[in-house]
Amino acid sequence: MPLLSLSCIFRHLGITLSMGSIKMDKLFGTKVFLFLLLACRVLAGLSAQTTASGGKALSLLLHEVRQAPVIDGNLRDPCWKKSPVARDFIQRQPKEGEPATEKTEVRVCRDRKTLFIAVRCFDSQPDKIAAKVMQRDASVKGDDYFFILLDPFRRGREGYYFRSNANGAKGEGLVNSDIQRPNMDWDTIWEAKGKVDELGWTAEFAIPFRSISFDEDSDSWGIDFGRWFARKQERTKWIGFARERQWFSIEETGRIEGMEELETGKGIDFKPYASAKFVSEEGRDDFDLESGFDLFYQWTPSLGATLTFNTDFAETETDQQRVNLTRFPLFFPEKRDFFLKGAEQFSFGPAKAPLAFHSRTIGLSESGQLIDVEGGFKVTGRQGPLGVGMLGMQLDDTEIGSGEVYVGRFTYDLFEESKAGAIFTSGDPQAALDNQLTGVDLDLSSSDWWGGKSVSLHSFVMSTNDEIMGTDETFGSWFSYPNYPFRMGGHLLHAGEDFEPALGFVRRTGGRSGSFHSSYSFKLEDHPYVDDLTVAAAYSRYDLLDGGLDTEEINLKLIEVRTHEGDRCDFSVEIEREILTVPFEIVDGIVIPAGEYRQVEFEIEWGTSAKRPFFMEVEIEYGDYYAGHALKLESEIFYRPNRFGQLELGGDFTDADMLVGDFEVWTGFLGLRLTPTTMLSFNSVTQYDNLSKRMGLNNRIRYIIKPGSDLFLVFNKGYLRELGKFRGFRTESIAKLGWTFQF
Repeated sequence: MPLLSLSCIFRHLGITLSMGSIKMDKLFGTKVFLFLLLACRVLAGLSAQTTASGGKALSLLLHEVRQAPVIDGNLRDPCWKKSPVARDFIQRQPKEGEPATEKTEVRVCRDRKTLFIAVRCFDSQPDKIAAKVMQRDASVKGDDYFFILLDPFRRGREGYYFRSNANGAKGEGLVNSDIQRPNMDWDTIWEAKGKVDELGWTAEFAIPFRSISFDEDSDSWGIDFGRWFARKQERTKWIGFARERQWFSIEETGRIEGMEELETGKGIDFKPYASAKFVSEEGRDDFDLESGFDLFYQWTPSLGATLTFNTDFAETETDQQRVNLTRFPLFFPEKRDFFLKGAEQFSFGPAKAPLAFHSRTIGLSESGQLIDVEGGFKVTGRQGPLGVGMLGMQLDDTEIGSGEVYVGRFTYDLFEESKAGAIFTSGDPQAALDNQLTGVDLDLSSSDWWGGKSVSLHSFVMSTNDEIMGTDETFGSWFSYPNYPFRMGGHLLHAGEDFEPALGFVRRTGGRSGSFHSSYSFKLEDHPYVDDLTVAAAYSRYDLLDGGLDTEEINLKLIEVRTHEGDRCDFSVEIEREILTVPFEIVDGIVIPAGEYRQVEFEIEWGTSAKRPFFMEVEIEYGDYYAGHALKLESEIFYRPNRFGQLELGGDFTDADMLVGDFEVWTGFLGLRLTPTTMLSFNSVTQYDNLSKRMGLNNRIRYIIKPGSDLFLVFNKGYLRELGKFRGFRTESIAKLGWTFQF
């Protein structure tokens, strides 16, 4: 595979992109110049990093404690009296840079095996503290909560997120400089407890060193703390409070020092499981007893390996039922814990399609059915500036697909925040064919560009070699300037016609695309109701490789209003031109003919604050739709009266009136969550769509015996609507026990 330089990529794109009947060479040359100028400026600013916004550089010196605190939410343990304290939190919202309206005090200590953190969140009205969530990993956006950001390598690139509210509802995730929110699907072993008292609320955290990766040669870690005050819609942080950064930004942190001589034991976690599964389908009953295990070994504090045998995903949450009304495949996120741990090491290029590697292709058919995974291994972590991700899986080769798949991903740090890397994949889980992918990428990033601004430029090139499709390439660049109040970004992409990543995800091939978007927010600090106003514009187009426009879109966000209470409303207009070279069947029996379609759609989005017991998200679209008109409605309604339960009702509806035919498509979703304690939860999900006429029920009980050891009881039921009645066609009952032994 040829390794193309950025200039070669730009030159190739400039030759072939067109806009209508006007060649884009001159326009594209201007863009190339700006991109190169930006890259040079990024490189120039890479060595001038600051430790914290506003010059606030703070550190906490830790000493080893002889007696570890009891994690119960009470801050009475002797160690807390001698621990260093982080205070003087600064507002990020609503009044950036001003002191927090209520005090927050954080104490930190450690022994050789565990990092302990205690927080006192003062509240002058403790009876109004919002604490309605108890389930692990559930959204707490309507609650008061406190979070910790850890950067054990002090790289400002990636780290860990730990969160709790006053109920001790735990949530953990992975953060990096490329994404806006933590990846909350990641899990590890740790503890947290919360409590409300007359002064406000408290929480205690215990994070074992063996649960995270760190640099054993460094005696200091990066750390930051944040607090969300739901009643006042107030965001405060210890260090990185500036709105120019993401709320969960890891680029700038304080420090905890004295992190030497840490212990991780022998670094061995052994988690066996046993499960019983009963399936009744179309008059046939099957009963299976299964067992397997995951074996984790921490080679070094920064590098670990996992061995899995007879891998089971019975406890994984079901996917949201969706109807595809487009020409392109739908994307579904990964939810299986085995693949989520260390997933950040396999990230390649920007966090959007095309993806060189998407783990959902392993162990799941294209229809979402499970394919047995006999076993595999995974190595993830770091060795100095080198990041490592290696994965190998053995699938049941009696089912569809090849028996073995492999992934290798390596990155090398450049400057302070940039990196270069390579990726390799082999195998096709959906067919017994040879398929390989190789790729290289370059990420130039800085969080101190021209006065503390964040900016990044991602470039990549990938090549696939498929037994049927042959060899082809995809390459491109993404630019991002994600700062407040002005944001902008864009991309250029070439997708080869025969590009086929069997272990990745690509929406479409055989074309060249480009886009640019920008937005500006007006802060209204003194307005009695409105917090800020935002306007935005975006342009994108997709041209076919063999010539001619495929799609062209202009999106204008005329106004977005966000209130001090956390409500929002926005109004947008989308202008689209689409040229179909071949007809496609949008639903059964209705075919959209080839031809040119010009469409104008109007959209209203409305969302209410999650701090209320009753809140919702509603999106309404109306406008042209393939030589006709369509009304589209998407909504989610939540009712959360207390900490023990939540009811969710949602769905989407499309009513299309076209020359080629009319149709109505809708999906419905009903979710119930009951949480008697932080260790016990019951989730029930019922879904239906009128196109497939299938209704699915997913019921799951999870009992956390102790961190890392769980009992799952799962009951699934499938129904098919025929002649006005629902007929059950599949019943599945599962009991699974997993237990973690640490050595």
